[in-house]
Parts: sequence; C-alpha cells; structure tokens
Amino acid sequence: MKVDTPGRQVLFSTVLIESALASGGRSAGTGFLLLAVTDDDRQYPALVTNKHVVAGARQLTVRFINKKPNADEPDLGKESEVDVSPDLVIGHPDGRVDVAVIPLGPVWELLTQRCFTRALPMSLLATDIDGLYVDAIEEVTFVGYPNGHRDPKHFTPIVRRGITATPVDLDMGGDPAFLIDGSVFGGSSGSPVFLWSEGSYRMATGLALGTRIALVGIIAKTMIRESQLPLEVASAPHVRIATELNLGVAFNARAIRETLEVAVAAGGGKLKPLGIAETEPPATVPEQPTPTP
Repeated sequence: MKVDTPGRQVLFSTVLIESALASGGRSAGTGFLLLAVTDDDRQYPALVTNKHVVAGARQLTVRFINKKPNADEPDLGKESEVDVSPDLVIGHPDGRVDVAVIPLGPVWELLTQRCFTRALPMSLLATDIDGLYVDAIEEVTFVGYPNGHRDPKHFTPIVRRGITATPVDLDMGGDPAFLIDGSVFGGSSGSPVFLWSEGSYRMATGLALGTRIALVGIIAKTMIRESQLPLEVASAPHVRIATELNLGVAFNARAIRETLEVAVAAGGGKLKPLGIAETEPPATVPEQPTPTP
C-alpha cells in the first residue's frame, strides 16, 4: 500500500487501545497520535484518547501496524503490541471533560523505527488554524475501531462520516463539546473527528477550491435512549432496553489543546502558543521527526 494521500496517511494516525481491567475482563477503544510542539520547538509526541477508555485499567496495550524492514511503508497485517502503564495517563483537569493524553516521548524513537506511524501535527488542530471558518452544519469524518472492529487482515481502522448536529463553536451545555449525527458505537471512543473537504469548502468570504483538513474534536460517547417494553411474563412485566440515537458526543479541539497543555506542563515544558500556525490547514500529514531530547 502506497501511503501518498491524506486519506491513506490518516489510517496510520489512529491505534487500537486495549485495557486489561483491574476488576477483570478487557475493553477496547481508540486513540490517535498527535505531535505537539513546545515553546522552545521541541517535539512532544502524545497518544490522545478518552479518560474512560483507560479508566480502571491495570495495563494498557496499544496496537501499532508494523513498518516494513528497510522501507518507510506499512507492513499490513503485522503489528506490534506496546504495553503502557496507566500511571502515565494525564487527564483534562475538568472532571466533566473526557479527554486524556499519554506522553510517548520516551518510546517514540523506538516506535517510529519499528512501527509505521503518521502522527497528526498540531497545525491540524482547529485551535491552531488562524481564520478557520466552520459553519453550523458541516460534514465530519471520524476514524477508529467501533466495537473493536478493524480490517481483520490488514489491521487498518474504520472510517465513518456524519454531520455536526450542534455547532462546533458552541459549547454544548456549557462543556467544550458538540454533537455528531452519525453512527457512533462503543470502541469509537477516542476517535479523531475531522472537517474533511476535498475539491471545495466554504470560507467566511465565500467558496474556496482545494482541500481542507482540520482536527475539530474527539469522540467520547454515544447517546442512548432507554425505554420500557411490556413482556407477557408475570414476574417481569417490563424490560428496559437501550437504543442508540445515532448521535455521538465529541469534545472539541480546545479541550484537546488544554489537555496537551497540562501534559506538557507536567514534564516541565510549555506548549507552543496560539497564533503561529498556518492560515490554511495542511492537506497532508508530514513525515515523522524524532523528538528532541
């Protein structure tokens, strides 16, 4: 597989996270790789996910697709399992904001030598794109592992699309979040959410030609409707069922950036300030540099 387009590259920015729970059993979710930059221009590679994806875990296992020997190409169908301590997880300081970061600096060089990764640059984060115009109704793309599913042969993730159900720039219920009208299931938690326009897209000044890719949020949960159904059983006259509303909750780019700021500060650094990114979002995910020690 030649990884030569933004769509192909983003397949290698997400990873499957499996949690071995302290209470027994296992759960699965999604995480994505983000390459932050500090104010002194050091690289800060991080795995971004949800707090609930890693909550209660005694051990986390992250699955990366391997790199071919002596070639910067994915070795599809082969993977590496990387164990991560839950003690490394840094969450957003607000308990209502379900975003967490796992710093990858100590293992990043080894990872990029053995695994094929395409970490998303900070310049894709909506907060870091100067003048980004987002309409009230936008098509969104999210990438992850719904119910733990992926291509069973090649190990690549599942790509899905929907629309914004509430405006991205309005904090839903006072939280840095918005709704997506799309099929969001368990396991999709931690999926990156993109504005992904190819050919043309809307700007405040009119229609623009080209490609627009912006990371606007992270999937956190699906909304459920519970109802009672009658049963012809005397001992259980009703049964409670849950049905999915085809609505997903996503925390926005600001929540991701705030979590990164806390994580970088915990290591004694400071995230590069806003206002220095490109006017237009890049249309590709760049080659992966090695972080400066």
